[in-house]
Amino acid sequence: MTESFCKMPRPLMAATQWVSLTTGEHLALSGQDKILWVWMKDRYDFFTAQQKDWFDNQDEIAKYTGCSVSTVKRFIQLLNKHGYLKKIQRRVHGCAHSNSYTIVQDLRLAPIEKVTPSSLPLVQEERTPGYEPIIFPVAMSHAKPVVVAPEQVNFHPSGHDSWCDEPQWEVRSSR
Repeated sequence: MTESFCKMPRPLMAATQWVSLTTGEHLALSGQDKILWVWMKDRYDFFTAQQKDWFDNQDEIAKYTGCSVSTVKRFIQLLNKHGYLKKIQRRVHGCAHSNSYTIVQDLRLAPIEKVTPSSLPLVQEERTPGYEPIIFPVAMSHAKPVVVAPEQVNFHPSGHDSWCDEPQWEVRSSR
């Protein structure tokens, strides 16, 4: 099996906004939007290389990108509204419809604003008067008891010196 990959360019990965071709406004670009764009552009390029129209239904796009169908529909509407995508709806089998898509232009990304130290607000260190750290007691540990084999005891009930047959066990704590 030969695997194919969709490449996401680094500028697209770093982008947070894209530019509308119709209004010039900057629009938010989410991670899902980036994945959808890369998938859709890859599929469009695949079909146009074969001189075919691109027909992918929105359920399949959602399945392959891990996005919801409503997210796919919203993004396609935005691309269409802002001049990047043309959608042609055709009637198939009487009452059913099928959409073909044409990507008009590659996504134009808004320039990333660079943050300079002078543009950052000055933050003064907050100090709380009379602050003293709270010292918590050492946590109690509940260690399992350790059983230690006893030393041999020289004991016999009759008073004679002989070894008892049963060892005397002692339970000690691990502390």
